[in-house]
Amino acid sequence: MGLKRFFKNYYFLIIILCLAAFLRFFQITSVPPSTQWDETAIGYNAYSILKTGRDEYGRLLPLIFKSFGDYKPGFYIYLTVPSIALFGLNELAVRIPSALAGIASVWLIYLVSLLLFKKKPLSLFISLALAMSPWAIHFSRGAWEANLALFLVLAGLFCFLKSEPKKSYWLYLSALSFGLTFLTYQGSKVFVPLLLLGLLIFFFKKIKTLSFKNLLLSLVLLAFVASPAWLTIFTGGGGRLETMSFLSYPRTSNEIQHILNEDNNNLFYFNLFHSEPLSFATKFMEKYFNHFSGRFLFFEGDWSSLRHGPLYTGVLYLFDFFLLLIGSAFFIRLKTKQSKFVWFWLLIAPLPAAITRDAIQGVRSLNMVLPLMVLIGGGFYQIFLWLQKPRRAMAVGITLVLAVFYLASAVYSLEQYFYHYPLQSSQDWQYGYKQVIQKVYPLKDNYEKIIFTSEYGQPYIYWLFYSQYPPADYQAKAWLTENLFGDVGRVERLDNVEFRSVNFDGDKNLSKALLIGANIEIPLEKIDYNKQKVLEEVKFLNGQVAFRVVETL
Repeated sequence: MGLKRFFKNYYFLIIILCLAAFLRFFQITSVPPSTQWDETAIGYNAYSILKTGRDEYGRLLPLIFKSFGDYKPGFYIYLTVPSIALFGLNELAVRIPSALAGIASVWLIYLVSLLLFKKKPLSLFISLALAMSPWAIHFSRGAWEANLALFLVLAGLFCFLKSEPKKSYWLYLSALSFGLTFLTYQGSKVFVPLLLLGLLIFFFKKIKTLSFKNLLLSLVLLAFVASPAWLTIFTGGGGRLETMSFLSYPRTSNEIQHILNEDNNNLFYFNLFHSEPLSFATKFMEKYFNHFSGRFLFFEGDWSSLRHGPLYTGVLYLFDFFLLLIGSAFFIRLKTKQSKFVWFWLLIAPLPAAITRDAIQGVRSLNMVLPLMVLIGGGFYQIFLWLQKPRRAMAVGITLVLAVFYLASAVYSLEQYFYHYPLQSSQDWQYGYKQVIQKVYPLKDNYEKIIFTSEYGQPYIYWLFYSQYPPADYQAKAWLTENLFGDVGRVERLDNVEFRSVNFDGDKNLSKALLIGANIEIPLEKIDYNKQKVLEEVKFLNGQVAFRVVETL
């Protein structure tokens, strides 16, 4: 196919991909406003692999990385190594793999939709919906392993749909892609097995046409690739699962006793209406259905954390409500195994989030974005079909009205995201570490001791990241205090730096010391300017003081 013919056949898709690239790379180093600690750990461990072949704790080429006492699947870290080699240890290098995965997902969902529904306009509308999705945009702009896992799920599905008896290599590529999701993101342990069950149910006829030998070998390949992630449960990596599971948070004894008192200590009624299993089931259903609520989808998004998106906007555009209704009606009428598979995907996608302790979780439910975009794309396509009917002038008018409403929703959401979101969320993204470390690190040898606050969590990883601390030197000193923050832990000391809370009343008496504390730890009214000197104040983007740097004289 010549280049001219290629552009003629795919110019709509090329435009959509360019739009997706713009929305994922525009101001990527400043929106979100800083690297949060997981991104920073990804970057430094990738830097450590690049320089020494070992992680921050000196383990040779691990597949699972220990970080903050947690055990993180390492595929994203390895993908970050080339970008750090090219661009250095910085925010851009850490976020590039996720942004590229987000763009590639827009291309893949087009290919998957074409294989599922055999309609090019529908596939284009679905890819456009994903390119424009606020949910997908946000999680493509940070180093989110869940976003990379989303791409791998799409890749696995595409390769499965392409597989044929005489093209067994597609089946192996599918197994490899699905297997890599387990080495990418913890939530895959719940979602991917259920998705594979859905493929078995809805594409059983296709599976029957494939060689039993190839099916068996592909399953072995999948299990082999995924095995390191599963083995961490038995080798010390199960703490995170225990900490995050909602089953680890039963009702308090006081709460149970209060209910018993209301039931006059009647155990029969208590076990019938208020038992612990029933309480857990209710909590699970509440968390599950929260992800289908208008509050989450259209108005507030993930209200549990500002890291997961801006205030006052949902994970979808307001106008998507109408597109979802129209698209749902379209796919309900379709009644094909492919459309039923989309509904199945939508129903299982919130499960990794529903079994955790949070009321809502925009990260762990990210797999919802794909079936939702299929439905929204179906809404676009149904309107497109309606406009193919006679009365061209009316069709043009309706198209313009719909376009204005959709663009108004998009402009509102994007304005909230690119302008207001950094101001709202800079503290949640640990903004200020870069600015204070770039100021302090060149001065570190001037002091006998530096106290660096742990008020915002994990300061050591920022010290390593922004100072580009030599990994080989750090590996010789790496030491983690476990179980201080649930399953996370912390590093308490590195060279002459102590990472802990600043006790200004006591620490101000240290000689030749530098105190880096939060505003609440070093209030201005407590500073004696005859004995201490304020060197720097670093502020969050909303104007509040993040760090105050004080030198003891």
